[in-house]
Amino acid sequence: MNWSPIQDVIDWGSVPDWFGAVGSIASVLFVYLGLRREIRARRTDDLRTRASQARLVSAVAEIRGTSVLRVAVANESDAPVLDVAVLARLVPSDDPDGPPVELAAAKQVRRIPGRESADIFVTVTPAHRLRPADTVLVELTFTDHDGNRWHRIGAGQPEPVG
Repeated sequence: MNWSPIQDVIDWGSVPDWFGAVGSIASVLFVYLGLRREIRARRTDDLRTRASQARLVSAVAEIRGTSVLRVAVANESDAPVLDVAVLARLVPSDDPDGPPVELAAAKQVRRIPGRESADIFVTVTPAHRLRPADTVLVELTFTDHDGNRWHRIGAGQPEPVG
């Protein structure tokens, strides 16, 4: 019984042909997925290597009165960091998971030598009054010795910029 006129014209091949085709497709897919995983692993290792100096740059904020913050930026690496931008943000006490509020414009430091720190005094805008119980989050943006630009929020891991 012939229910399709095309059935007589098309050669669907044999079972070994089908197994060979499926095996070829599976092997190409297997190689592609392995290669993609290897590329991701190398990118992660490269980022980890590049961030070795950036992990050694940190900042701590200290509230001084109701309108001044002292931000100590420490460079614990052996090489200098350049073009350091410090932005202080206030974490709302009523909503700790909410977005931090910017306290003042970003302050700039041209260079912090290796194994040294810099004190940056930030004057808070009149709209905000600081209390000793407030939590201040410091965002750092800087360039490492190799010319890589980094952004770090609080004690989090540095992320490459751009």
